[in-house]
Amino acid sequence: MQRKRPLVPRNTLETRLWVRLKALEGYRFRKKSPFRTFTLDFVEHDAKLAIALLDGEPGKAQPVHIVRDRLLSEQGYVILRLWRREVERDLHGAVHTIRAVLADIAAHDS
Repeated sequence: MQRKRPLVPRNTLETRLWVRLKALEGYRFRKKSPFRTFTLDFVEHDAKLAIALLDGEPGKAQPVHIVRDRLLSEQGYVILRLWRREVERDLHGAVHTIRAVLADIAAHDS
């Protein structure tokens, strides 16, 4: 008798972005990483970069994001907010933006 495996979406936006982040040499991104009472979508602790994938359209931040962002900033993290719809439409561009932010962080740390 063969056991059925639960269906796991393998081609989600998060998975596609995660594959690209893992391929960035010199960085060790974590996915769904705990931070205090929050879960960060993606984070690179050495570079202190947190990436948030946001639903909807650009607008007002939700109160929970304000608290999370303040706590991250107090710890020296840069928060990069990416709109899910834009990343879906242009994954390559999103990765280019992430690389640019990482380069900027590295330049300021030097």
